[in-house]
Amino acid sequence: MGRLLKILLITVVAIILLLAIAVFVITQVIDPNEFKPEIEKQAREQANLTLNIEGDLAWQFWPSLGVSIGRTEARIADQEALFAALNEASLSVAVLPLLYGQVEMDGIRLAGVEVNLVDAPDGANWELIGPQSTAEAETPEEATSTESAESGSLDIPLTIPEVIVSDGKVRYRNTVDGTDIVVEHFNLSAQDVNLNEPFPLQMSLRYQDQSDMRVDMSLDTVLAADIDNTHFVLNPMTLDANIAGATTMPVDVHLEQNLDVNLTDDTLSIKDLLLTAAGTETRGNVDVKALTSDLQVSGKLATQPFDANKVLQSIGEAPIETTDSNALSKISLDATLGGEPGSVMVKPLTLKLDNSTLSGSAGLASLASGKIVFDLLLDTINLDGYMPPSTEEDSSDAAAGTGKTGGTASLSTDELIPVETLRPLLIDGKFAIGSLSYDGISASDLKFAVTAQNGVIKLTQATGKTLDGSFSAQATLDASGKTPKMTASNTVTSVQIQPIAQMALDDDLAKGLFSMTGNYSASGNSEKALMDSAKGTLDLNLSDATVRGLNLYNTLVGGVNDMLGQFQGLAAAMIPGQESGKLPSALSEDTKILDLNSKARLDKNVAYLDSLDAVLSKGKISGNGWMNILNQDFDLKIGMQSPELGTSKYLTDTTWPLRCEGNLEGDPAKWCGPDKSGFKDIGKQVAAKATQDKLKDKLGIEGEGDTAEEVIKDAAKKKAKEEVDKQIQDGLKKLFN
Repeated sequence: MGRLLKILLITVVAIILLLAIAVFVITQVIDPNEFKPEIEKQAREQANLTLNIEGDLAWQFWPSLGVSIGRTEARIADQEALFAALNEASLSVAVLPLLYGQVEMDGIRLAGVEVNLVDAPDGANWELIGPQSTAEAETPEEATSTESAESGSLDIPLTIPEVIVSDGKVRYRNTVDGTDIVVEHFNLSAQDVNLNEPFPLQMSLRYQDQSDMRVDMSLDTVLAADIDNTHFVLNPMTLDANIAGATTMPVDVHLEQNLDVNLTDDTLSIKDLLLTAAGTETRGNVDVKALTSDLQVSGKLATQPFDANKVLQSIGEAPIETTDSNALSKISLDATLGGEPGSVMVKPLTLKLDNSTLSGSAGLASLASGKIVFDLLLDTINLDGYMPPSTEEDSSDAAAGTGKTGGTASLSTDELIPVETLRPLLIDGKFAIGSLSYDGISASDLKFAVTAQNGVIKLTQATGKTLDGSFSAQATLDASGKTPKMTASNTVTSVQIQPIAQMALDDDLAKGLFSMTGNYSASGNSEKALMDSAKGTLDLNLSDATVRGLNLYNTLVGGVNDMLGQFQGLAAAMIPGQESGKLPSALSEDTKILDLNSKARLDKNVAYLDSLDAVLSKGKISGNGWMNILNQDFDLKIGMQSPELGTSKYLTDTTWPLRCEGNLEGDPAKWCGPDKSGFKDIGKQVAAKATQDKLKDKLGIEGEGDTAEEVIKDAAKKKAKEEVDKQIQDGLKKLFN
């Protein structure tokens, strides 16, 4: 028995010694560099790669058995451009387990890996890799039998103590669209790699592209990989990134989550999400089903309150200056993700902006078509606090003699409407505001609805209540053709005009109830083109109104008194009982309008008032004119009738011509004045009628003519005798001297 044990022991020692000698011979006697030509040959035949192994192949014997390779470069076929390269690679297994027929990987190391991917019009360079001969490929059955024949009795390694990739680089270029992406400084370290058990993994890299975007990223996780079922779990997972190029200053992003990706079940799950960036913090959970087909998302996300200006400051952007220093200081978001398969919807959605809350639903109703839907309600908002602080306004010279055509030179000819962006839009949305205030004007029950399809964007509803009245509007932008076209219509009912005038002109110019209906159209893709092509019709009404600083009656009185100064002796005929011989002015400096109606049309930046009819407290007016909507120049010709002047039989139903012209930013007291030539014509007519009446009453003579002189001459001609004619002439001279 002792002899048998001795023989067995000697045999084992001999086998170990033979293995040791074999390993020694392999590693010390056989030069692996002798295999270089064969390796390069196989690379050319099997992969269409020209392989250049610059570094030496080397064996490693103890404590691990392995092989290493130095600098190696690969080029596709005979191309000069480098396709791939590595500075060093090594693979080793533990020596002692080999003696027992077991393979235990000791480590895999790759250093300086470099890959250059180029996508050109004639195809991508990586598509050229692979056998180029026409020889029939090995059948799966043959491959299986070969593998079976070559497989030995050594155990398959279950765990790799260490896998290290250092200083890797991959560059992708697309010569068609200019894409140039570089992923460099790629480092990966994994310990105790086992596809049946979770193992720790660390990775870092830098991403850069043609837009100067740069991302430095590091990942630390524990990976569980089920290769057979394509199931991957990263739990926990921590990712830190520094993003530069998108903002003025780089942004640090920190992400924590538990990520579960199951490609067999086509699902993705994110649990315990924590995302912090630029002073914001978002938490939540997200589940995705049908990841590669009709995607369905569910979960919740919540962003904690943050200050928008502090966020801007952290990324190097200028803060948003607002009238209220506390504006934008408290913004938060709560979103519940859901929706039917093939959609991504947020319902409910709650976005809080300071003291305002936006709630409702929004999202992509169809990922395939990109249809955007939303139904949102903003409870209340005061826009004054979000406006820029007031500054000294530059004086405007727009009104200086520019007339009808002034103002067009300041209009831009740059492209205004992004038609290429609008054409693919598919939108169906509703937006409502409970109450809104701005610059002293409050509005409530605001409702808007918009649709977009095939390049046609429609505002199907815009309604609300404001200034004791209401408004409604509709509009269409057709961007489907070469030239964008716009149409719009609106209705305003019984709105107080005073706040509108105050806001538009910075002057308390008028008060009253304003109503209007309008239809408009324009075409073009610049400010100038749209304004030059704008056309429209408007029906306006103003009731129970007052125009401040302008008294049309006093303007009329001033014109009449000036006329009386030119026609002495008419005062008694025109203003009976007025001893001063002049009409007294009204005490008020305003014009009271009981009711005003006007029809206007818009053409080439000018609103033409085709008709203007108004009933005033001291008369009525009618007229027409124009106003340049760009520079606010205007010119109105008005005919005014006043009952105050109708007490004289010579002035009953007389229409007095007035002229109002200037600029809305000017002094209202200087806008209107009498048409002097028109007043003079009226004076001549009154003088002629008064002369006729006096001749008839005192001398019994029927004179005719348009002026007093013509009446006198005509009366004189009707007398046959010169003496009588002379007496008449003398009498008339004495009468009117």
